[in-house]
Amino acid sequence: MAVRLSVVMVHSTPATPVAERVAQGVVGELIGLSGIDLILVAPLDSLRETSTDRLTLSSLGGDVAVLDWRLPEVTHESLKAIGVDGSRTQHAADADAVADSVHFATQPRKLYLFNLTEFTTAEAVVSALTALNEARAVRTFSLAPIIKRPQADESVQSAKPGLVSEEARGATSITAQAGHIRSNDAAKDGSLPQQAQTQSLKQNKIDPPSKRASEVFPDSDHDDHDLDALIDQLDQLDP
Repeated sequence: MAVRLSVVMVHSTPATPVAERVAQGVVGELIGLSGIDLILVAPLDSLRETSTDRLTLSSLGGDVAVLDWRLPEVTHESLKAIGVDGSRTQHAADADAVADSVHFATQPRKLYLFNLTEFTTAEAVVSALTALNEARAVRTFSLAPIIKRPQADESVQSAKPGLVSEEARGATSITAQAGHIRSNDAAKDGSLPQQAQTQSLKQNKIDPPSKRASEVFPDSDHDDHDLDALIDQLDQLDP
């Protein structure tokens, strides 16, 4: 995530060719540079309370990088005198800055101070500012508490919970299958009398019991009497 940095450049350039080239090059490079807001002001000690430059500086929020032609500690005192508070923060171009945690608690804004007399090229100044802004974009975070690894006995009990669940499900499945088999056997045993009765009814329908002779031939006795009477009549007619 890109962060913006306000860069204040003080116009108090020493009358040297090198300083002139550095000043012109820095202004030309920083104008329109991504993540940089360039602000040009007059020498800090000359700013009046009602001056536009002083009002501009007092309205700045967040961290500020100040490019001056003086030592960082001198620049810092001038900033405090005009009401620009902040903690002098160590960076590559101000390695002598001492972190003051007490002062930082009351003044959380960071001031990155540059002494331009230590640079011979504008490119070096721009490179230092770019590296500083990239470092500010890096966010640190604390790691979560380290979880204690389980002991050997605990790992056996807690490891692979999915496998334990599978075994439990397998045991339940085997028990259910056994119960299902017993239910089928009981159903089969209970159905035997019913099956025997059904089979007997079917057999009775196919092979009904034999009927008595009187039921099959109900007129057999009457025919025998008629035959006997006919024989008697024939005997009487025979001389």
